[in-house]
Amino acid sequence: MKKIFVSAAFALIALLSVHSAFAGGNNIANIKTIDKGSMIVYGNTTIAFNKNNQWVYTLQHFSADNLPKNVFDIVRENYGGYYISGMEKIVKPGFKPVFIVHMQDNTSVRTVQVRGHETTVTEEYTRE
Repeated sequence: MKKIFVSAAFALIALLSVHSAFAGGNNIANIKTIDKGSMIVYGNTTIAFNKNNQWVYTLQHFSADNLPKNVFDIVRENYGGYYISGMEKIVKPGFKPVFIVHMQDNTSVRTVQVRGHETTVTEEYTRE
C-alpha cells in the first residue's frame, strides 16, 4: 500500500511540476510524513492522508478575489457591511465542502463557516 501512495505522490508531483512549468510558476510540492500520516503541500493547497495512506482532507487557502461566486453571494447577503479578507475551503470524503470566511469591519472581526447555503459565525472579536 505504501508503494501505491509513494507512486501516487510522485505522479501528483510530476503533474503539478508540468502544470507549473507551462503556467510559468516555480512552485514545488513538499511531502511531509508525520506519525499520523502524511501531507502534500503545493502552493495554497494541503492534502492530508492518514497512516493507512487514505485521503483525509484537502485544505485550500484563497484570497477574497478568488472566493467562489456562490459563496461570495451568500456571505454578502448575510454580512454585506464586512470586508472579506480571505478564506479556506475544506473538502473531506463523504461531506460537502466547507468554506471558512474571514471578515472585518470598523468595529469587529468575524470568522464565518459556510456550508451549502447556511452560515454560522464561529469567531467574533470586537476591536478596541
